[in-house]
Amino acid sequence: MKYILTILAFSFISIAQAQYNFSMFWVELTDKDNTPYSVFHPEDFLSYRALERREKQGIAIEENDLPISPDYEAQIESKGVRIHHRSKWFNSLAIHVTDTSVLTSIKNLPFVKSIRPIGQYRKAKAGKMHKKRFQQDNYKKVKQPYGYGQSQISMLNGVAVHKFGYQGDGMHVAVLDGGFLNVYRMPFFDSLRAHNGVLGTHDFVDGDDFVYESSSHGSGVLSTMASNLPYLLVGTAPKASYYLFKTEDTKGEFRMEEFNWVAAAERADSLGVDVINSSLGYTSFSDTSMNYTYEDINGETALITRGADIAAEKGILVVNSCGNEGDGKWHYIGTPADAKNVLSVGAVRSDGKRSFFSSWGPTADGRIKPDVAAQGTKSATGSIMGYDVAYSNGTSFSGPIMAGMITSLWQAFPDKTNFEIMDMVKLCGHQATKPDSSLGYGIPNFFYAYLLLSEAGIVVDREGSMFSTLSTVKDRLGVFIENGEEEAKVEIKLHNKLQQVLYQKQEFLPVNDIKEFRIPNMEDYPSGLYMLSIKINYQSYWIKVIKE
Repeated sequence: MKYILTILAFSFISIAQAQYNFSMFWVELTDKDNTPYSVFHPEDFLSYRALERREKQGIAIEENDLPISPDYEAQIESKGVRIHHRSKWFNSLAIHVTDTSVLTSIKNLPFVKSIRPIGQYRKAKAGKMHKKRFQQDNYKKVKQPYGYGQSQISMLNGVAVHKFGYQGDGMHVAVLDGGFLNVYRMPFFDSLRAHNGVLGTHDFVDGDDFVYESSSHGSGVLSTMASNLPYLLVGTAPKASYYLFKTEDTKGEFRMEEFNWVAAAERADSLGVDVINSSLGYTSFSDTSMNYTYEDINGETALITRGADIAAEKGILVVNSCGNEGDGKWHYIGTPADAKNVLSVGAVRSDGKRSFFSSWGPTADGRIKPDVAAQGTKSATGSIMGYDVAYSNGTSFSGPIMAGMITSLWQAFPDKTNFEIMDMVKLCGHQATKPDSSLGYGIPNFFYAYLLLSEAGIVVDREGSMFSTLSTVKDRLGVFIENGEEEAKVEIKLHNKLQQVLYQKQEFLPVNDIKEFRIPNMEDYPSGLYMLSIKINYQSYWIKVIKE
């Protein structure tokens, strides 16, 4: 399924050059003078949650956070046009005009910097919701707890993170897509609805709040994260809360969609969203004069790319699919996957090999892209027609699978910044030491990322293999034990160099469980050498521990 879309580089294009009769225009303003807003009173235009995110990550309120001057808006509207969207980050408006002759008078306003065409106006049709629920007559369970999605989360070693209780609870995710057909009545989202997990919706194409139309693409994307039907399909962040934003116009490809995306990202920012998932990408348009060249995929040209980077600067972790052009004429990633601060995601098969369609890097300025990869061939997604699971192909699905796991991981470490989480995910990729332009840093091991972010960890896996993520200990020491197919008796002891037992604990670990055994009061022990003994049934391990 090809949905990693196609958009623009914002070079100046005159109306005379355009191949279409445009009615939507981008008006860029010179300044924010005469604004009633102030950086000293951000509570007037940012939510408490948005301010909290900035405070936690040490992000200052800047001029680009200020809304556009209402006085400037009023003067432009007085020319007989309608404002469709606003972008405070770019101090710009998207306007709808019925008579293009008014553009000259708007351009002559002293605070207008430029005007350029971006698309055609489409009158919105009233959305229709169906009351009928789907029956359960074809509810085909499987033995795996994550159902048909077991392989796509197991590939990322994400089950262990979930078992520790981190499934996205308390995290907010914005999904930017082309439509969310039937989401309001799909059984895969019963759990989401039960905890009021859809926090809000908005259609940035039509200008209303009805997003359950136009396309099922967003429905499938959302299902890889938010589904919660055990033994059928469980997503990678089933307990997170979501905003559903429609930004893609499925009836044509124009620069307007890029402006829609930025407007949605700004909305997400002001609401305090933690993660943005975008299974969209743009390289070419219905009006070919808007097309990108490979040289434009440089992290600096496209409006959507620059907007994605600003979203990251505001503390949001932006995850974007890299594209499905790997075997096509274009070949490379699109925008905004080329953004410097966006985590762009490639696709692999269930065996970890690269999907043939996954777009290639590098960017035109030579940076490694994509950044990481997840399953994008035969990804399990929820059917819009009932309890069936569909298999879908595309980085459109590897992206949200990754975004959901990032959301769950970040829940465990809320004091980390978006860049710290993103860097750790890349560090834990299977080819992190040799990243390339095919899969970037590779397939991340999220449990390993969890261990590293925990600062100290010793792991014994279900096969009996032991490894450590630490060299020295400061004030924390955890032992992670993954059990296999039978109950295990676990005994842990901490010894000093005189072989005196300082701490011991014995516990039975259930079948197919994983648990962290935290050594208490580690900060109170003096510096020096210690020995940790771990006994699991009849297998014993001895590990040196150096306390700083």
